[in-house]
Amino acid sequence: MFEAREVDLAGRIGRLHTAHGTIETPAFFPVIDLERQEVSLEDISRLGFRQVITNAYLLLKRYGREPAEKGVHRVLGWDGIVMTDSGAYQILQYGSVDVSLEEIVRYQAEIGSDISVILDIPTGDTDRATAEWSVEETLRRARRALALIRDTKNLWVLPVQGGRYLDLVEKSAREARKIPGYSIYAVGSPTVFLEKYDYYTVLSIVAAAKRNLPPGRPVHLFGAGHPLIIPYAVALGIDMFDSASYILYARDDRVFTSTGVERLDRLHYLPCECPHCSRYTPQELLAMEKRERTRILALHNLCMIRKSIDETKQAIKEGRLWELLEALSHHHPSTYESMHAIVENADYIYRFSPRVRGVVRGVRAYTSRSLANPRLHYYRYRVLGFKYEPRLNNKKTLLLAPYPSDIENCPRPDPASEIYILLYHPVLGVVPSELCGVFPTIHVHWPERAPERGLLSQMVRDVVGYVSRVLERHPEMRVVVDARDPWGVRKDIVADLGLE
Repeated sequence: MFEAREVDLAGRIGRLHTAHGTIETPAFFPVIDLERQEVSLEDISRLGFRQVITNAYLLLKRYGREPAEKGVHRVLGWDGIVMTDSGAYQILQYGSVDVSLEEIVRYQAEIGSDISVILDIPTGDTDRATAEWSVEETLRRARRALALIRDTKNLWVLPVQGGRYLDLVEKSAREARKIPGYSIYAVGSPTVFLEKYDYYTVLSIVAAAKRNLPPGRPVHLFGAGHPLIIPYAVALGIDMFDSASYILYARDDRVFTSTGVERLDRLHYLPCECPHCSRYTPQELLAMEKRERTRILALHNLCMIRKSIDETKQAIKEGRLWELLEALSHHHPSTYESMHAIVENADYIYRFSPRVRGVVRGVRAYTSRSLANPRLHYYRYRVLGFKYEPRLNNKKTLLLAPYPSDIENCPRPDPASEIYILLYHPVLGVVPSELCGVFPTIHVHWPERAPERGLLSQMVRDVVGYVSRVLERHPEMRVVVDARDPWGVRKDIVADLGLE
């Protein structure tokens, strides 16, 4: 049903098999509302989307038995993959819906949707007692629905609830994984936080859920339709997204950009090369009839979402997802906080990040946050944690020297010499001389002319900590610090080691 093909961090490029075809994940499902759909499904298909989501509850109320008789694909005029929601969003918005769990589950099976969601109780942003009830009631409904979903062809989705109460999210996920019969899990009701650009909270919820869900199952994030959050959510293991953001923002004359959302009337130029924007100026769009302008802006917004998905997949392919997240973290304050959520959950990410890839690529580092990049973390963990033992036999002097800027200047270990050379590097921390030139020591690209002070401070701590451990094992060794001082830290190293 689901297979992961490429992995980087906790993100993966996968294949999800459904009754109407296969989806390559990460995948975005545009929300479709037949009563008000300025963008045609033909336009959506031309942009490369092979999957959409619509609301089964609204279909039932508006069209009754027709979708059950014709099938949801014929009603929509769509031969791709259809996911249906159950009306939980209406519960979140209005407090209740006039349909039972059993009725909406049967209806989704009858209309033939490929992926269907049970009628859960979304938590939203509420008090703890209500959040606890939403978790328990959703789990009760998931168990009740088992008899109804057992013999259907749909892939059924079990949402995880709990909202901002991370312990409840963890409990919801742990209990959800015990319930058989569900092919996909979902992180429920993040919309209230997404609307406030509170990506940090959303990603913390995602991490709490993913830590407790089976890693082999795909996970959907409801309501996430901003291009900036998609790469971060994928990095934590989200495979599927849906949102009506592309059309809702367009109706309000708001457009996605690489750094956030802008109002059309505040733009002098359209910072986009998509085919829908390249033909117009903001002034020309503002002069258009409202419906046509909405259509063009919605198509642009979908292009930006598609671009975000594709950039994320390419970064996974190259093993550069962490670096993409770092680059995006300076696009908006919310993405800067998003990067903080990634660093906080690095221990979880390390469980899935491959240590070896077929193609060796350089590591890009920018700030002290970069040190948590798995490709740097594995090296630092082994060397600074003494998992790799330096070759100190018969050595009497430990010479500390800055890492050379040219690989040709790497010191060559001399077994006959009594001097052991230990190199220090603002990103790697320390490099035993025999490792100079080994991946990743010559494959790190960083701002050498303007290093962040945090990187240099961490390097000093790394050097002092490493040398102190060497001296614990070899107290007879003398420590000498090379006179070269390219980063202005020699005096700090000398002082912290207590050398003259």
